[in-house]
Amino acid sequence: MNSDSFDSPKDLEEPAMVPVWKRTLAFAMDMILLIVLLQSLIHILPSAYPDHVKKEFNQLIIDASLLSQDEQSDLHRTTDFLENAQLSEQTYEMLMTMIFFACLLPATYFFISELFFRGQTLGKATLRLRIASVRSDLTLSPLRLFARAVLKGMSALSLMSPFFIPGLINFVFCFFNRKKRCLHDLAGSSITISSQENSIKKK
Repeated sequence: MNSDSFDSPKDLEEPAMVPVWKRTLAFAMDMILLIVLLQSLIHILPSAYPDHVKKEFNQLIIDASLLSQDEQSDLHRTTDFLENAQLSEQTYEMLMTMIFFACLLPATYFFISELFFRGQTLGKATLRLRIASVRSDLTLSPLRLFARAVLKGMSALSLMSPFFIPGLINFVFCFFNRKKRCLHDLAGSSITISSQENSIKKK
């Protein structure tokens, strides 16, 4: 497959290409913020439940930390571990709630940031980057931003877990096309540019 096959002939002439290292650093900043938010969730949510639920959850975390790397990376073994933990109904409910919000948080962060802050997350704003539409006749609609945010959020979660391969594929994909676009860029029909650029001209 041609490396440029994903690039439309109507694509815009881009400003100076944003170096991959700069985009990676911006994403790393966002990842640090997400990790802090997720850790806060893990510490705050149990406070809404009785003490015995918190103790049971803390024990679950301790037991999970004793699993080998291979066991943590094996979905079947992880499922068996949770089943054998014999969690109470309240603890299981709290765990499912925690997983739900943990899955929701990264995508929500990327979507709200890029929708309401001119295509910038905290990391992008720090390094003076933003996202823009890859084509002059295509706006960055909320739907496109949502698709981008969901895929990028799932990739971020994947990279934080033992199941990091899908997230890695998303970002490594940028090395296989001329415009250095990741899969989430393709989903949102977007590119990353310098926020100091005022406009993008047609080819």
